[in-house]
Amino acid sequence: MGRLREFAGRGVISILWVNVLLILAREFFGSEAIDWVPVLAAIAVAIPSTIAWYKDPVGPTTRLMAATANAASVALIVYSFRGSPLQIDAHMYFFASLAICATLIDWRAIMAYAALVACHHLFLYFIMPLAVFPTASDVSRVMLHAVVLIAQTLVLIPLTLALSKAFESADDAVRQAVAAQKQAENAALLIETATAEADAERQSREAEKSKEAAKIAAAVDVLGDALRQLSSGNLSYRINQALSDDLDELRMLYNSSMQGLEAVIAQANDVIAQINVGSRQINETNHDLSVRSERQAATIEETSGALSHLTDAVASTARLAHDVSATLQKATDGANRSGVVVNDAIEAMGKIAGSSSQIANIIGVIDEIAFQTNLLALNAGVEAARAGEAGKGFAVVATEVRELAQRSAQAAKEIKTLINASGDQVSSGVDLVNNAGNALEAIIAEITSIGNAVAQITTNTTDQASGLSAIDNAISGFGRDTQQNAAIVEESSAAMMSLATEAEALQQLMARFMIPSSRAAPQSTKAA
Repeated sequence: MGRLREFAGRGVISILWVNVLLILAREFFGSEAIDWVPVLAAIAVAIPSTIAWYKDPVGPTTRLMAATANAASVALIVYSFRGSPLQIDAHMYFFASLAICATLIDWRAIMAYAALVACHHLFLYFIMPLAVFPTASDVSRVMLHAVVLIAQTLVLIPLTLALSKAFESADDAVRQAVAAQKQAENAALLIETATAEADAERQSREAEKSKEAAKIAAAVDVLGDALRQLSSGNLSYRINQALSDDLDELRMLYNSSMQGLEAVIAQANDVIAQINVGSRQINETNHDLSVRSERQAATIEETSGALSHLTDAVASTARLAHDVSATLQKATDGANRSGVVVNDAIEAMGKIAGSSSQIANIIGVIDEIAFQTNLLALNAGVEAARAGEAGKGFAVVATEVRELAQRSAQAAKEIKTLINASGDQVSSGVDLVNNAGNALEAIIAEITSIGNAVAQITTNTTDQASGLSAIDNAISGFGRDTQQNAAIVEESSAAMMSLATEAEALQQLMARFMIPSSRAAPQSTKAA
């Protein structure tokens, strides 16, 4: 990374002086009179950065000075294009120069460049806008350039950090590789020394190995004969010839191994025969269990169907009982309303009886008035008779009044008779209404009792339906479990059949081994 920064620093410093030449060329060819201010300013900016680079080409101070000097020189180039339509296009050099400074691989240099450009735009926007833009300055254009500059800075900083970390990792890897190379060289020297010592020791051991090789060859021949006997299935073969030195232990190990293997094979034959017989018995038992499980599953399925029908019937009964309970509730409400009507009728009858009594009293008063009027009419007739001719007209009036009084008395008597009869009928009606009210109360009590009974029936029927549904679900689950058990039994039966077949095949394979008759006799007895 140091070499890359040194190369990038050289390029950035060179671009500074190229910018000085560009400003000089612009002032010399692009304007009528040369303005030496931007030229001298560009030289003044380039000299300190060049001196810092000469002293420390890759130092952090040099990177910061080179980046800020580059931003300043680009700003001077933009200034030198003042009044020209190309001034706005010269701003693109800011972004290109920022990308060039990113080759220094230092995020601080990028931040310094962006900060200086931002200060340049904002400062000149307020005091010298034509030094930045060719026409009247607009804050939106400043903000647009700021956004683009910030976006580029936010992209370049992570890239710079990533490159820095990558170069640091590469430097660490190089250092580790150099250290590993030195260790490898030291290991090579050690290997050469060890190889020389090993050659000397190898030569001393070759003589001993040649002697041991002859002994081992003889032992290999003997063991080869024994292994050929073993490969042919002869487990009764034993090595009786003694071997030299430590190799004789191999002979004893072989003989003892064959003796143990012979015993294991004999026991294996016995176990295989027992497995064969047991697997067949288990297979027969599984077959019987499978048949019984299938029958039980069919029975459970029939029971589940019957319970389903019974559950549906009980549920239907519960719904009917609920409907009857609702109907009885409506009847009870109607009877209660009828009781209210009867009570109102009784109260109205009482009022009618009171009104009839008052009318009878009034009729009595009218009768008394008619009687008094009749007496007055009689007295008036007597007085008219005494008056003679002068009282004839008054006598006629008195006669008419007396007749009216008599008719009023007669009408009052008839009305009183009718009112008395009406009072008797009203009393009878009150009694009948009272009886009807009592009957309605009795009916309401009976309906309430019936409604309670029906509600209890509904509750019990609902509980029965729930219980039967639970039983139905349990029996259905039991049926599924039974079917699963039957399937498991069938799988177990198939597995036992496979085990019996494998046991027979294994027994045939074990028959290849030859064992003494003393061990084969128990096997044949058990097999029989």
